[in-house]
Amino acid sequence: MRVAKKVPITRFPDAAAVTYSRAIRKMVLELGNETLKQFEKNVEPLLNESRQDSKEFVVDGILDNIKRMLKAVKSKADKIFSEIKIHSTAQKFVYNINLFNKHNVENQLAVRGINPTQREPWLETFIISRINDNVGYIRNIEDDYLDQIRNVVQDGVTEGRSTRQIRESILERVDVAESRAQFIAVDQAGSILGQMNAERHQQIGIDKFKWLTSQDERVRDSHKVLSDKIFSYDDPPTVNGRTVLPGEDYRCRCVAIPVFDDEESD
Repeated sequence: MRVAKKVPITRFPDAAAVTYSRAIRKMVLELGNETLKQFEKNVEPLLNESRQDSKEFVVDGILDNIKRMLKAVKSKADKIFSEIKIHSTAQKFVYNINLFNKHNVENQLAVRGINPTQREPWLETFIISRINDNVGYIRNIEDDYLDQIRNVVQDGVTEGRSTRQIRESILERVDVAESRAQFIAVDQAGSILGQMNAERHQQIGIDKFKWLTSQDERVRDSHKVLSDKIFSYDDPPTVNGRTVLPGEDYRCRCVAIPVFDDEESD
């Protein structure tokens, strides 16, 4: 009796997510370094001088220096987060997930003797849409960072905080932006992978999937209860009020395992 080969599991694109996160974080760190540099050049000396003399600094003067600092930071941000650079970063990320998923699905189908579809008319529009989404997410990180830095410096000066306290607040904003980069990378990797799986499985007639978690300590309880259960692509489960495929929930690392007709019968 010939034993059927086991279908490879669907894998999460960890490497693509890590590479994407690092690329965005590199931009954030470069801008953070420029922020500190401009703070030390334009604001810190005047702030220290006025306080060492036990005199109130001239408000107009310090505000002019803050504006000069923020203008220089914005100019640097325009180069670091240029349209070409962030589009290239997002494009590489989406392309990597596509290649990873395509190879994974082809291996799954090969075990069952199924030839994957050669034409994927949905793919080009899907990829363009996801690239544009991620360009927007990266741009939001930049915009929010610049807004927060402006508030941190202006409020810090007017509220009489020390230069050390303001520097610490700047570094905190950098940390927040880095955390957002990591969140977006994992969140988008899961979401894009889940949607690609659904399309590719259904293209060759696989209508159902088994939900599989990453099986580690970070798995949420709402996802644990779904693990190993079978669902229809036409009727995926509702998680925390949202109807989602594996990977589509916020920062979800779950995946969809294809369920073939004979498995369902068994």
